[in-house]
Amino acid sequence: MSSNSPTNSADDRRNAIIEATVESFGKLGYYGTSLQRIATEVGLTKAGVLHYVGSKEGLLNLVLGEVYDKETIELMAGMVAEARPLIPDMLRRVVAVNAKRPSLVHMFSTLSAEALDPSHPAHAYFAERERQTVSNAQNINWIMPDNVNVEHILQASLAMMDGIQLRWLRSPGQDLNAMWADCEDVLFPLPQWDRYR
Repeated sequence: MSSNSPTNSADDRRNAIIEATVESFGKLGYYGTSLQRIATEVGLTKAGVLHYVGSKEGLLNLVLGEVYDKETIELMAGMVAEARPLIPDMLRRVVAVNAKRPSLVHMFSTLSAEALDPSHPAHAYFAERERQTVSNAQNINWIMPDNVNVEHILQASLAMMDGIQLRWLRSPGQDLNAMWADCEDVLFPLPQWDRYR
């Protein structure tokens, strides 16, 4: 297939729409972003953008569900097959993924704050996301210290991750992985978590 095939051209346009949306949602939020703005950014008409995404909410679902969550869902699914799955290891991997995609993390954080409003189209997504993530993670046979509540440690870890990512976004140039390493001593204190980190 040649590089100028219709399929490649359509994929390129879709990817350009996604990139423009991630940047705009990150800086302006959902309400501050118009389909016309995205269309202008990628050199299409508004109808051209709608051809790829269906609606503005379709665009929102695309960048959150398909783009932002894709890598971390695959990562967690892979943990199921590991002989010795460790929660701190899984979290380090998620942080490593996010450290490589600051624009997506910026978009996620902006939309998360904006979606506190129950009428926001992403409100249900964010309300359900943490519950679903914790529920899915509880299906993994984690190797961990005795008497640790898996649900509580996962909830605390996700909350801390959200907070540390905001601090990272506010102070460009910091190493997100190193920032997270400092959090591990609080979440997974030694000696209790010795051999489980």
